[in-house]
Amino acid sequence: MRESELHFSRARCPHYAVTQRTLTLYLLQDSFILVLGCGTGRSSRFLKALGNHVVGGDISTEMIAQQARRADPKGDYHLLKPSQSLPFVDGYFQAFFSNWMLLEIGNQIELNLIVREMARIICSSGVGIVVTNTEEFYQGNWLSCLVDFPENKPPLHSGQQVKARLLPENIDVTDYFWSDNDYKMAFLQAGLRVKQEFRPLGNSSDRLQWKDEIRIAPYAIYQLEKSL
Repeated sequence: MRESELHFSRARCPHYAVTQRTLTLYLLQDSFILVLGCGTGRSSRFLKALGNHVVGGDISTEMIAQQARRADPKGDYHLLKPSQSLPFVDGYFQAFFSNWMLLEIGNQIELNLIVREMARIICSSGVGIVVTNTEEFYQGNWLSCLVDFPENKPPLHSGQQVKARLLPENIDVTDYFWSDNDYKMAFLQAGLRVKQEFRPLGNSSDRLQWKDEIRIAPYAIYQLEKSL
């Protein structure tokens, strides 16, 4: 990946810009992909536009119903059961994509379970992309998020609740803190290897008034493959 490609695109929402750039660069076209934590299906629809066959999964009945009714009535979406195995046979997919989903998991056992399931449902040559917050995210001054809350006071501990306010919508979200080592240990134990890791920065040439994004990466992107 070229250095210039690590920067956020010129979009108002860096969250989705990072997602789009990652999907375009790292998930093959004409692939069979599972999107975990698909929400309203935005990433799923983007992947489909690249020529992939996409299956979306989420534990939220409301999210799945919203997708079916409004955004993508012909889409292939599955309601998943929390803390249970994914309803797919071993090696069923060529790839998986997880976009800010793992930080919604509140305990180590469940984190390890879902990562093992991610590894199980891709074929031996399969790949995975996980996007999540960095440890530095909760202490930064960002254009896209406000994180100055008592819940985020350091030191942060694995599995503790953290809070962010998404801007400019002013939507408060509560997630769980996991360190870089927590994620990598979960990957390792599941038989996944981090092939590459990226921490995109804002670009001074962007038409955005970046804050700490210029020098500190708020998000981490893990490109995974099965261990040999």
